[in-house]
Amino acid sequence: MSKKMDKEELKTPDAFISTSDRVFSWAEHNAKLISLAVLAVIVAAGGYMVFAFVQSSKEAKAAEALYRPESELKKAEAALREDRGNQLKEMMKKDGKAKVETARTGDFKTDYAPKVEQVITELRQHAGTKAALVSAMNLSYFLLQQKQFAQARDVLDIVKYQPKSSDLLNGFWQMHRGLTWLENKDYDQALKAYQAVSGSKDLSYFHPEALLKTGFAYEMKGDSAKARETYEKLAREFPRSDAASTAQQYLRLMEMKSQNS
Repeated sequence: MSKKMDKEELKTPDAFISTSDRVFSWAEHNAKLISLAVLAVIVAAGGYMVFAFVQSSKEAKAAEALYRPESELKKAEAALREDRGNQLKEMMKKDGKAKVETARTGDFKTDYAPKVEQVITELRQHAGTKAALVSAMNLSYFLLQQKQFAQARDVLDIVKYQPKSSDLLNGFWQMHRGLTWLENKDYDQALKAYQAVSGSKDLSYFHPEALLKTGFAYEMKGDSAKARETYEKLAREFPRSDAASTAQQYLRLMEMKSQNS
């Protein structure tokens, strides 16, 4: 049987009603403060939406601007390959064998430099965008293939956009920067780039290759002990990776060199 409430208990409001009364009373006295807080949240949300829209528009504009000169450079590269292929065919028709080394390979200044400059101009115009970063990596790689090592390095310095340290794109960026430094024989800078990758838990996908390149940079720098230590670490921590297989080959070569010296 339920307990019968006396008159005093019946007169007393329950906890919910009592609390509600206090809340509504506080809200009444602080209506202006609440309105300002709500307004601040709305403004912040609106500001974020505007920022996101502006960033999206900025990226789209950059991608569009960069596409044209990039496509022109690709067309020039494709045209040169086709021209070289036609030359080889003609040579085969004449004497039955083609001397590949005599076929036109292209001249960077004549065939590519003007188009490269067009891409660089757009990179400077949109340096603060992700689109520029991706474009700069593509152009830098092309320049490395053309043995324009200094320019390949300088192109990357145009970009002002910095991906988050945990972003996969940052891994690609640092690995590519390391490669350009290696090609320019600046091994200390290359080591900084590769160690930034291998030291990040968020970029574990790149760790085997980063360790391999770190060891190689030490070896080129003349620090055989550090190189050997890094190769051994790679083989120990990532034994099934392709990078580990390459590291084992490098270790064998180092051993052969030390025996012959």
